[in-house]
Amino acid sequence: MMDMDEARPVMARASIYGLSALAFTYPEDQTVDDIRDGVSTLAEALGLAGSRPETVETGLAFGEAVQATPPSVIRRNYNEFFVGRKQCRLDESEYDESIFNRQQRLADAAGFYRAFGFELAGDAYQRADFVGTELEFMHVVLIKHAYALEQGWDDQAEACKDAEGKFLSEHLEWWIPAMCEKLRGASTCAFYRSLSHFLESFIRSEASEYPQPA
Repeated sequence: MMDMDEARPVMARASIYGLSALAFTYPEDQTVDDIRDGVSTLAEALGLAGSRPETVETGLAFGEAVQATPPSVIRRNYNEFFVGRKQCRLDESEYDESIFNRQQRLADAAGFYRAFGFELAGDAYQRADFVGTELEFMHVVLIKHAYALEQGWDDQAEACKDAEGKFLSEHLEWWIPAMCEKLRGASTCAFYRSLSHFLESFIRSEASEYPQPA
């Protein structure tokens, strides 16, 4: 039996993850236009997702910064923070102090991707643990989750939900807040500062919605 009411908030969350992933791609003019299109419906998505007031507030602030910041300014800051001196690393394993754990983190993320048929583009220059890749994976799993709910496929929906919780706990939750804090410390750009506040609040809120592993 189809359950559209359950599927709507899941799709809303998928759109938020997709927008967040897009915000970490190289900001060509078209990319910035796409982000602006995404933030135009962000308030609605946050409402459907049942987001906390703090997350809604930081999301609206991010939307305002997106509209107000010229693409050329976003590009300059992207190059300064993430390309040149790399003042803020965007790969999960770089936040693990144990060098021996880093390869395992990459392999574990890749295992999640294989399980859900999520493939990196053949010419992709980003790693499997790049923040945009991990956020895009959650976007894809949530779309699959919503579709399973719409079709009444309870087992598939539960498998997606289980994977979402595990990926959040084992990957996103432990390092994205630290990355966001580092980005705020390095950046004076309204786009990236507001993105860091929003993403940290969103990920913390998301993690609280899933049962913690024993």
